[in-house]
Amino acid sequence: MNINVKAFGVEEVARMFEKKGVEAVAVADKVTETYTRKMANDAAANAPVKDNILAPALAASPEKLEDGLWQFGNNGVEYTRRQEYEHPTKKGFIRKSVWNNREPYREALRREVTKK
Repeated sequence: MNINVKAFGVEEVARMFEKKGVEAVAVADKVTETYTRKMANDAAANAPVKDNILAPALAASPEKLEDGLWQFGNNGVEYTRRQEYEHPTKKGFIRKSVWNNREPYREALRREVTKK
């Protein structure tokens, strides 16, 4: 199961402002990395822990695909998706971590990109 986190609209900003745009891409990438890692850690904290395989694999799974695009959840544990949707008491642990960090991520991205 892969969860992609991407900052949209950064390419247009880069084209419009060139140097400032390049800096904005770097800032957006850093903020996206920070929140992707936070989402992965939150998901790991809420994951089922029967064999203690899923949580550490989730926490270690964030990876950069390109500038401003990070993913987590591709952790090599075959039953991640099944646990996410079917676990009797812990289902939704990945979706909840993404949902709970959605607005703070947007605000942090907006704040950092528009900072002078």
